Amino acid sequence: MMKRILFTITLLAVVSFAFGQEAYNEAIRMAKAVADDTSRSLEERKIATFKKDALYYLGSQSYKLTPDSSATMLDFQALALFKFINLFQGRIAMSPKKDRAAIINLFKSVSLAHPRFNDPNKEMVLAYITNEGYLTKFSLDTDWVAAYDDIRKRMQGSGK
Repeated sequence: MMKRILFTITLLAVVSFAFGQEAYNEAIRMAKAVADDTSRSLEERKIATFKKDALYYLGSQSYKLTPDSSATMLDFQALALFKFINLFQGRIAMSPKKDRAAIINLFKSVSLAHPRFNDPNKEMVLAYITNEGYLTKFSLDTDWVAAYDDIRKRMQGSGK
């Protein structure tokens, strides 16, 4: 548990200090490294796989829709994605097992409430929601900055 918290803090620090599109690229590199590391737990690798897939999706859709889109936007989205997932993991880790489903549903609903691209390919963007094998029940088509701001406000408002 403590190892995961320290990793999360380190990851957040590295991503937040990168500049330009470096934060986006570093986030992909870090997610890929964890996803491919067989010494990590299966759950850690699955969460990292979600991060990697969400980042690739974000980059691909951004380029497809606006080829001249700002690298800074990708950086902000990548950082917000990591903050969103880190907050989620922290809530899951600190909550009683009986509250786990409610936490997953809250974060899932926030992810769904903030689409970034309004992608009609629901099979793809909802793949992690419909797959029972993943803890990260979030849409790939998420505006991570808006979702993180929303969930942070909800967490502060609930006193948790």
